[in-house]
Amino acid sequence: GGVSSEYEVSLQSAHAVLVNLDAARWVALPVGITREGRWFYYTGPLDALQDDSWHRRVADRHPCTLSLDRNRRELMVLDGTAPNRTFDAAFPVLHGKNGEDGTLQGLLELAGIPVIGCGTLASALCMDKVRAHQLVAAAGVRVPRSAAFCGLPQEDALFAAAQGLGYPLFVKP
Repeated sequence: GGVSSEYEVSLQSAHAVLVNLDAARWVALPVGITREGRWFYYTGPLDALQDDSWHRRVADRHPCTLSLDRNRRELMVLDGTAPNRTFDAAFPVLHGKNGEDGTLQGLLELAGIPVIGCGTLASALCMDKVRAHQLVAAAGVRVPRSAAFCGLPQEDALFAAAQGLGYPLFVKP
């Protein structure tokens, strides 16, 4: 989940990862983040992720947080309804802002928790498409022509940019 406009996509991705994880090799500690930013250790059925009912299952959700002590790697259950759990690494499966933009990766890095996937800098740069294109272009990698706008541009500016780039266009908000 998470505090992002891509909340639903995150739930679908998390469900896909969890149901396909080799349980003989890995033990998952599913942690869900609500739209409002509340963290829960989730122990209920994974199908509840698909219809976003997971956080309404009070008996299956346990308020939690991460220990920021670099020597612990511990998921701390805040209400005592489940034991604290130690773990080896975090696999962030969040899309959009506050998930794949480096913010969560930075928190995990600060806590000394290994991250499966991209780290803080790579996540932040790749989320910012304009800066990512500028960076790789400066390294000599060809990038598609583009136009970037901040705020709400005038319609004639958008039309002029589209005409200059040519069609078909890909628009990313």
